[in-house]
Amino acid sequence: IKANFVTEKNISGALVIIENEKNISNCNNKIVLIENADPGYEFLFTKNIKGIITKYGGVNSHMSIRCSELNIPAAIGIGEKKFLKFKDQKFINLNCKLNSINTL
Repeated sequence: IKANFVTEKNISGALVIIENEKNISNCNNKIVLIENADPGYEFLFTKNIKGIITKYGGVNSHMSIRCSELNIPAAIGIGEKKFLKFKDQKFINLNCKLNSINTL
């Protein structure tokens, strides 16, 4: 599985997991981890997020396109294994230029 990295930014920050619109915690200035890269998560773009990481999705997914339009760093479609690894983390580094995600 090869993720689609959007922008060439290198960001670090707190990670927040969002499972649906009802369980939104404070997303302000955080990197958001979600399962799907679909339009159902459009509300995230109103929350001043720092970046997005998704389990599923690709270069033509809704999230890839919106992140590109809004210049928001993202890793779209990282796969289940990496998603589960990052799900338990508190802080993460998302380096889109190097196509890498690392725990802090």
